[in-house]
Parts: sequence; structure tokens; C-alpha cells
Amino acid sequence: MKELFRLRLSTSLFAVLICLLIPAAAAASFGEAPMLEEKVAAGDLPAVADRLPDPDSIYVVEVEEIGRYGGTLRTAGWHEDTVAVSSPNILRALADGSGFVPHFAKDVTYSEDMTEWTIQFREGVRWSDGEPFTTEDSMFWYNHILLNEELTPVVGGDWRSAGEVMEMQALDNYTLQINFVRPKPFFENTLFMATNSGNMVTPKHYLQQFHPDFVDMDELEALVEEEGFAHWYELFGHKWDRHYGLPLNPDLPTVTAYVMTELRSTHRAFERNPYYWKTDQEGNQLPYIDRIYNEFVEAEEIFDAKIISGEVDFAGFDTDLGNFPMYRSFEEEGNYRTILWDFGNVATIFQFNQTHEDPALREIFQDVRFRRAMSLGMDREEVNEIQAFGRGRPMQYTVFDSSAYYKPEFEKAYVEFDPERANAKLDEMGLDERDREGYRLRQDGERLTFTIETFPVEVIRMEHIELISEMWRENLGIDVRVRQISGELAGERAPANLMDATTWTGGEVLDTLFPMYAHWFTPMSPGWSRTSGVQWARWFQTDGEQGEEPPDHVKELRSWYDDVQSEPDPERRVELGQKILAYQAENLWSIGTVGYVPKPIIFSKNLRNIPEEGIWAWATLWTISRDPEQWFFAE
Repeated sequence: MKELFRLRLSTSLFAVLICLLIPAAAAASFGEAPMLEEKVAAGDLPAVADRLPDPDSIYVVEVEEIGRYGGTLRTAGWHEDTVAVSSPNILRALADGSGFVPHFAKDVTYSEDMTEWTIQFREGVRWSDGEPFTTEDSMFWYNHILLNEELTPVVGGDWRSAGEVMEMQALDNYTLQINFVRPKPFFENTLFMATNSGNMVTPKHYLQQFHPDFVDMDELEALVEEEGFAHWYELFGHKWDRHYGLPLNPDLPTVTAYVMTELRSTHRAFERNPYYWKTDQEGNQLPYIDRIYNEFVEAEEIFDAKIISGEVDFAGFDTDLGNFPMYRSFEEEGNYRTILWDFGNVATIFQFNQTHEDPALREIFQDVRFRRAMSLGMDREEVNEIQAFGRGRPMQYTVFDSSAYYKPEFEKAYVEFDPERANAKLDEMGLDERDREGYRLRQDGERLTFTIETFPVEVIRMEHIELISEMWRENLGIDVRVRQISGELAGERAPANLMDATTWTGGEVLDTLFPMYAHWFTPMSPGWSRTSGVQWARWFQTDGEQGEEPPDHVKELRSWYDDVQSEPDPERRVELGQKILAYQAENLWSIGTVGYVPKPIIFSKNLRNIPEEGIWAWATLWTISRDPEQWFFAE
């Protein structure tokens, strides 16, 4: 076996990483929160030393400042509390998104051909109800959830290679061995993503009471009926409900830093997990903060009002760079700080439906000259000034420059503002006729018009989409329309091949996700944020049983993606990944706008151990890569 982690340490990362890579030393004594001391004194909890893992298995966070216990972290919206609660991901992303380090696992190793992976868990970790975590929990998930066809009708690609489901066995109480029939070099990415790796951390002792392999079926059906479900697997899914590793069932035991204590239509509340498995360098059990209270807020203006009035202590998901001046002007009144992190996505990408049901639009969208013209007809410098106050970087959709797969030419492809060249390409396509209002006509004589369907999220705002659409109308003579829809409607229309075009924030640009996940670079699967080749993606997803057979050049693109998934040689993986990116740069599967855009993150001035720099992205799981358990209130 060889070590999984060969890190390229920079000076800025060394101090953060050294505490993670050196096994925790046994502390002479452990500290704990006063609220837990009271429970220990009352006989309701074991001593802190008995609640923590074995001394050499404790995850030690080398905090900048030893914190004080207490307080309630106030958040609002639908996601902020999830990234403060942390997650049970087996690996943790490095802060710059360049790789991984152990997290819930003490160590992860793999064979030279990358077909055999071994996970060594931290010994002595306990669930939030005090029950020990062992590999029995992981094997319960494997044997009774993953391999149960009623719970898992289709096993996802994360757990397969060459179409075959992985084999998993427990070597002892804390060691798992996983085998694939072909190399699985990006299995570390699977172990990182909380929604996936959290599956291996599943409380058997709780969930087995809702599974027919462990409960008499008559008894289980009576419980199903009592709780208002039609099938046992619906009841099981309800009891196992999670969001990024965060249990949405208050009774579900967890290994996260906090336990849900209340779930209402208006809010949810959490309290510290007395069995949490992290400490600071002096042996004080984390987290420092006692409780988290999250109020559900949908309206943007109400959310912003809570920020500037000081009613929240942390906000990031729903903050808007366009409101940055407002955030700064109310900092004193609201007693908060506005910190600019890097947004780890290309701010906005556009996709045109190349498998459109309208033959004329399909022909136009599939013509690479059209996509290049649309890219050249966009003034990214103006977009940068308006969308990012000039702080971003005009770029094509590709990986960021911290990636091993990056090449400057990928970023610069067709990003110059050149309406003359763009119009020439459209004329070459036969779109040189115009109507009385100056709009181009399709080859069938109809006005060239299409609708971009989108919804505001992260740094995407309707005014930005309208700005670019107006550029295309004025510069290129194309009747581009914009329609704001809900996320739910997008989830219905995009996979059904009903959209002309859509936008999204271009993710998967850091190496924690690319090229394992390349949804906007290759036709992987239909999705609510992807319209580039819906029917081609469905064809690949169903092995040709549904959808539409793609042209040869798209099949070749997909073959590079498939090959890289099982390539053990890192140099060859980079070569294949760069082929995918070179295809994107020349063919513009997705059209980028501006990257490296700042993201305003709001922190109460009373909060300490807050990183001044960071990357806000799914690719690093937002704040989770920075151990939010170390946050504390100074007063």
C-alpha cells in the first residue's frame, strides 16, 4: 500500500496542515463546556475523557486563539447553519481546493493500481447518543442500504467501476477495505463529499429498527401505517433524512459537531454534541459555541435586513456582492464584519440546448460558430465592472489557475469583445438576413429568438443576465429573452429538454471536483442546471436505451471523461483532463463570463478564529474545510 496524501505544501498552508498530518498527542487533561460539566456532575454524562476518542485518534484543530465556551450562533436562510454544524466527510478538502487530508478517517491508503482502498477510522469515536461507532455501521450501510434494491434502485457511479458495484469488507472494528474491478483514482473525491462519504457513517443501532432485515415485517408495516407512510422504505428514508451530512430527523444519531434539537416550519435549532471527536491543541473539546439557531427566511430583503441590523452572526450563502457597499456601511450599527472570500466558481455560465426539439434552433445551437459568436459578442470587462466592481477576471469557463489541469489558453479562448468578428461568424452560418426591427432571421425565415430561463442564486442576478442579453440584442441582432423561474421549475424543465438556454454558476473548477465531476464540461446526466446536451446525456446515462445518440465528436469527449475515471497514472490523468478542457475551450460547451469574483461573508465582530481568506464553494464545502467548530464568541 502507498500513502494517499502527497501534498504540495505552500508556506500559507503549512501551519494549517501540520496539525492535521501529525497524530494527536495525548492530553494530560481535557476541557469541556460548562453545560456539559453540569451534566457530568449530575450523572447524566460520562466524563469528557470517556466521551472522546482514544488519545491518538482525536482530531486536533490547531486554533489561532484558545476559545471560550458558550453562546448561540444565529443564522438565517436555508443553508448557513449546515456549514456551521460541519459534516462527517471522511476526507476534508484543503483550504485552496488542491487536495485532501484525513477528517473522520484517521488515514486512507490505496494500492498502486488504485483498485483497493483502505479506510482507517478514528478509534473510540461515539455517536451523539453515546453508542460506539464501528465498521459495523459502515457495513450496515453497504449491505442493507446500498445493496438493497428498494432503498437503492440504482447504485451511483461513485460506488462502481466498469459498471460493477464495489466490494466492501470490515477488516476489524475500525478498518474498511474496498475493492473495485478497475482503478478508481477519484474515490478520494467521493470520500470527501459529505453527501457521499456520510453514507458510510450510518448509525446501525438506530436505523435497523426501521429495516425488514432486522424487524418482523408485520411489526414494521404497523409502524409504517402509524407514521403515515405507504412503504417501509419511505419510513426508512424519513428517519435517515440528511442534508450535507446534517440530520434532518432530530432523533437520528450523528457525529457532527451539533445535534438538532428542534425542527419547525419557521426555524431549526441545534445544541453541541457531547461526544464530538475534535479538540483544540490544549485538549479542550470542540465546538466552543453551545448552540445554533437558524431562522428560515425566503425574501432577500428580509435576509439583508437581518444582516444590517445585527440579527445574524454568520451569513454566506445568500449574501450578494452587489450589496457589498450596503454591508460595509452598516457594519458599526450591526456589529459585524464583511470579509471578502474568493468565490470558487466562474460567476455565470451560459448553455444552449444542442438537443432542442425545434430543428432550426438545434441546428443553430450545435454550430460552434454560433457559440463562439455569442462569446465574442459579450463585453466581459463591462460585466466585470457591473457584476464584480472590477474585482473579478474576465474568463472562459475552465478550471482555476490553482488546478493541475490549468492552461492559460483555456481561460482566454474567445473572451475578447469583438462584435465585428462575432457578426461575421453568424453571417457565415446563413443568419445574415434581418427583419424590419433589425433582428436576425433563422434559415427557415423565422426571427432568431430564444429564452434564457434562470433563477437568482449565489452571484447570479437577473440584472446581470439582462445586461448580457441586451449586449447580444444590440451587438448581434439576436432577440434574446430572459425568464426568471423557480428552482423547482428548473428541475422539471431542464431534464425534460424543454429549455432553450440556461445559466448557472460554473463549478467544478477546483481539483477537489474536476475531473471526477464535470457536469458542465461533458454530457454526464440531465440536471436542473444543465441544458447543453440533455438528450445526449440521457443516452450515455441509460447506455443508449433513452435519449438521442450523440455525434462522434461528443462520443469522443465522453470517452476522455470515462477513461480518466479509471486512469491510475497521474500524468495520464492530467493529459486526459486537459483534453476535456481543450475541447471546452474550442467548442464552448459552456460559455463563461467572469471568474475569481469575491464573495462577501458576514461574521459578527464578537466571533473569533475566523479565517480572513477562504474559498466559498461546493468544491471545498464552504466553511467546512476550515473547521468551523473552532469559532467562538469573545464576549
